[in-house]
Amino acid sequence: MILIAFAIAFAIVAYVAYRDKSVRGCRWRKDSTRDKGSLQFYHCVACGAEAYTATQSAPRDCKANVGGRPL
Repeated sequence: MILIAFAIAFAIVAYVAYRDKSVRGCRWRKDSTRDKGSLQFYHCVACGAEAYTATQSAPRDCKANVGGRPL
């Protein structure tokens, strides 16, 4: 009985943690139709961020909170 309660509690905590975007981490997908010259375009399916990179690999950091300052 205690084992079942522990499993249910673990499942609830895992679900709540997964809902939080900052815990999930980014999952980058390359979209070669939006490339600009040598810059590759990537879109995150977890948080919706978009980024260009000059390397052949996806960005390492989340770009969801990156933005310009208002004028």
